[in-house]
Amino acid sequence: MDYKRANRAYLYMILSTIGLVLVLSLWYLNGGAEVSILMNNILSEAVVLIPALAAVFYSGDKFSVLIPFHKIHISSALLIVVYVLTLFPLVAFVNSVSMLFVENTVSALSDDVIAMPMWVMILSIGLLGPFIEEVVFRGIILQSYQRTGRIIGSIVLSSVLFGMMHMNFNQFAYGAVMGVMLALLVEATGTVLASFIAHAVFNTIEVVMMFLSSDALDEASELASDYMGELGGTVSTIIYHAYLLLAAVLFTTVSILIVRKISEIEGRKEFLIGIPRNKRQGYKLVTIPLIIAIIVAVAFMFFSAGLI
Repeated sequence: MDYKRANRAYLYMILSTIGLVLVLSLWYLNGGAEVSILMNNILSEAVVLIPALAAVFYSGDKFSVLIPFHKIHISSALLIVVYVLTLFPLVAFVNSVSMLFVENTVSALSDDVIAMPMWVMILSIGLLGPFIEEVVFRGIILQSYQRTGRIIGSIVLSSVLFGMMHMNFNQFAYGAVMGVMLALLVEATGTVLASFIAHAVFNTIEVVMMFLSSDALDEASELASDYMGELGGTVSTIIYHAYLLLAAVLFTTVSILIVRKISEIEGRKEFLIGIPRNKRQGYKLVTIPLIIAIIVAVAFMFFSAGLI
């Protein structure tokens, strides 16, 4: 599948997602029963997956080509778990910066999440969501873009689109960053299985933390807030973000070393380190349908955040 078809598929994903929001809104306005977060997650993933699969089907390409999914070494899988742990400071920093301007979307949904059984949320958020999103963004979209030979551009653009697909500024910020780090795993291993493992581990940890973040974590957060409050609002904010930035830089450096080691284990080290020198063809990746999708998505995010 070429990049033009991938861009059209992304436009359909955005329009389908907004269509789902409108349908659910009309459902509630007409007195419909509340849709559970589980069903909401399933519907949200479906409107992303269906346009992507349809695009592949009509392109005539094999799914196995656009969604490379093969085994990796056990040692690589174990390193991927460590890799995920090293990414949390980076995500925390980006998330914290975004929260200076918009609310934490995931935190706002925590009550709905913990109202469900933990195992159900792990299956939905920890496994189903990551599987579909990796198939679509690190599989279909990234692989379609890379046929142009623009590997770095493919990684960056597919990651931005992945973040944007969450349809809110908070998740867009750290989603795009995570997209880059997940794409690096695909480049290091040649398989979407690697990014799926990382994504699943990350989301599962997030779900478990939601269920555990009751008394102990709340008290720790309150103590930290009191301490920072004594320093003054502006000063505490600067110190806090400086600390997060330092941790993000240190741990992200470690994560880069880990992904390089994974590429060595999987026999793709030369390919990974050669990406910056890769010859690219004369494609721009961005097309009119993609521009329309981005404009619509950004407008929706501004509207939902109450900024317009």
